[in-house]
Amino acid sequence: MNNATILLFILLIIMAGLAVAVVFFYVYWRRVQRPTPTLDGELRLCCLDGPVEMMRDRYGIPHIYAESDADLFRALGFAHAQDRLWQMEQNRRTAKGELAEAFGPAALDADRFSRIVGFRRAAEKELEALDPATRQVVDWYVQGVNAFIDGHPGRLAAEFNLLRLAPAPWTAADTLACGKMMAWSMSVNWESELVRLQLVQRVGAIRAADLEPDYVAEIPVILEALGETEATRLLQTAGLMLNQYDELKKWFGMEGEGRGSNSWVLAPKRSTTRRPLLCNDPHMAVQVPSAWYEVHLSSPGYEVSGATLPGIPGVMLGHNQHIAWGMTAALCDAQDLFVERRHADDAELFEYEGRWERAEVVEESIIIRGQAAPSVERVIVTRHGPIVDRLASEAGRSANGELAFALQWTGHAPGNALGAVLALNRASDWETFQTALAEWADPPQNVTFADVDGNIGYVLAGRLPRRTHNLGLTPAPGWDGQHEWDGYLLAAELPRIYNPPSGAIVTANNRITGDDFAHFLGVEFAPGWRAARIEEMITEKDRHSLRDMAEIQLDTTSKFAARLGPYFGGLEPADAFEKVAAGYLRRWDYRMDADSPAALIFHYCWLHLLGLTFGDALGPASDGYLGISATPLFTIHGFRLRASTRLLALLDTEAESVWYGVDTSGQPRSRDALLRHALARAVRQIRSEYGDNARRWDWGRAHQVRYVHPLGGARILRTFFNRGPFPVGGDMTTPNQTGYAPVLPPGLVHVAAAYRQVYDVGEWERAQTVTQTGQSGHAMSDQYDDQMAMWREGVYHPMPWSREAVEKATVYRLSLYPTDPSIDRQETR
Repeated sequence: MNNATILLFILLIIMAGLAVAVVFFYVYWRRVQRPTPTLDGELRLCCLDGPVEMMRDRYGIPHIYAESDADLFRALGFAHAQDRLWQMEQNRRTAKGELAEAFGPAALDADRFSRIVGFRRAAEKELEALDPATRQVVDWYVQGVNAFIDGHPGRLAAEFNLLRLAPAPWTAADTLACGKMMAWSMSVNWESELVRLQLVQRVGAIRAADLEPDYVAEIPVILEALGETEATRLLQTAGLMLNQYDELKKWFGMEGEGRGSNSWVLAPKRSTTRRPLLCNDPHMAVQVPSAWYEVHLSSPGYEVSGATLPGIPGVMLGHNQHIAWGMTAALCDAQDLFVERRHADDAELFEYEGRWERAEVVEESIIIRGQAAPSVERVIVTRHGPIVDRLASEAGRSANGELAFALQWTGHAPGNALGAVLALNRASDWETFQTALAEWADPPQNVTFADVDGNIGYVLAGRLPRRTHNLGLTPAPGWDGQHEWDGYLLAAELPRIYNPPSGAIVTANNRITGDDFAHFLGVEFAPGWRAARIEEMITEKDRHSLRDMAEIQLDTTSKFAARLGPYFGGLEPADAFEKVAAGYLRRWDYRMDADSPAALIFHYCWLHLLGLTFGDALGPASDGYLGISATPLFTIHGFRLRASTRLLALLDTEAESVWYGVDTSGQPRSRDALLRHALARAVRQIRSEYGDNARRWDWGRAHQVRYVHPLGGARILRTFFNRGPFPVGGDMTTPNQTGYAPVLPPGLVHVAAAYRQVYDVGEWERAQTVTQTGQSGHAMSDQYDDQMAMWREGVYHPMPWSREAVEKATVYRLSLYPTDPSIDRQETR
């Protein structure tokens, strides 16, 4: 090779390197880094009436000071758009069924689901019924969002640039549609109805009732009203619908289905500060950015601080000058499935009380990226709601013939949850707090309360159906008129507590009332293991500090494991490795710490025991009963811990049971034989996956959290957008809940505390909060992931309240000024 050839070769290498550098610069800077917003300086917005100050601390949390309520909510909309516009865009596309327009055919089924359930249609109805004051706030907020969109073309978010999308103007209907989707994610009782229907078909009504952890004397059985052939078709559709729904959860951010949250409040007599203490940590699907966005709002009509949902005005969780509040999902039953009988010759006619009624038909046109023609979804809506079984089979063909499932959901009717939030932000005492929540519609929430005068309280807020003959545990006949809702329960009829003698109120999605309560609220409440542990820790001391409250939020002790673990620890196996495993469980303190071998062993034993007890007996219905999704990517639903609670009752009371199955010789298996078999299986799998060194059987090796962005699946973008995985402690039964899909080996954590707040009520400068990821949705921002380590390690940041404290904490200062609409809105540096 001569010198000229060598020089040419070197030149080609240099040119190739420059080309790679240019491509990297274009992707990194132009597409990713450039959209990161400027948080300092001045901006002029035509929507403003007066100046607004937006001061941010080191975590990027805006403290917004405005001279009018109008400018306050315009600035909030602007701030949300600055930091989270892509998240808002994805949420509204999900709610409106427009994901396929951005992501192509892969998202079509998710869009079909949204169009059929009708989040957008429900939002439009709610918008028409909205009271003028609430509508005005929404309009102000929308103006702020659009001011950012209009003023920053090409610099909105990296995701828009990479996908070559331009967002449409934000609308009031978009805000309400996002709210409807959030309400749906916490009200998925219809899924449980389908599971029960499958259980009844598999084992009969009596044994299906025996599987309920809280025994229900009479479970409505729809199959009794149908012939055998009709029932078989109906069950086929039920199974298909569940599988389809599991596939769709990835688009809806419902991997955890809102199956958890903690909130509790202590009276002054239980506090070292002689003031109430209020804590809240809503558990939601793990995502980046987090669902929550912290903010402090100040104007003539509002002085409030806490967590907001981007796309929606108002502080959902937080405090004002007078009161603090927290929320947990109530898990009350706000949905029912009805089996509709369709006319043999006209698919739009359905039977009701001996006559035929014509259903409403809505044609939904879905634009698909890369395809010239849209997909048209024909939605049929009966008196009970949309026909949803169209999702059960390919191309929308019904598997039922003349039968169909219709979904009735309280969220289909207009409500005013947004008005309730705005009123809650201004509430000053127990009476105004209750008045605000009387307007709350969906989803049903447990709301805790404390005020600066030392009072504490609790209200169940939400619109719940008044049921007479039908409890909604399984699908009911829609044609006989005997299973209808009789309106809704009045707010005054819902449970509430004020200044209880105990001085403590704990909510953790657990059962709300005893059997003597006058109205049926549902049965899909959490079993109460988290609530029991929180109450236990509260009773360990006469008085508690803020640090004590944080320790409760971070606690990884499982009351469930304390009940189930000894069954395995008490075994005396012959195998050496099984002896080691049983020894770990005997010495265990039942803490699900990331470095705990016992926690890993326990989870393998638990899941194998569930499968051995119920798997073979329930056959195809077992996945639904155990809470196992159709795919390993998406996670648990309400039956997971219900099955585990029923399992405990069996072990406690029955040494022999039909549910324990048979051994290899065909003989009935005893309880001890079942436990030994589960332990042997667990140890064998652990050794296969983690090796024979038991000291390395750490829970954190299996139990990890990874923050995955929608665009993080592309290899070139993975390092930009994704974070983790990181080992974490806890599980779905501990106060520090970190839930995973109930399959082995354990997958990534899908449910965790997305936000934590701890308040010494009245001493607002001592407020401590943290989010799971960070404030910003921009991957190259310092605030994209700056709270991840804090969240994992149990560290909080202060949330300054007084103007003096805010000024002291300010790192970024953005001044917003009005301008004439004819003047170009340019950023001033």
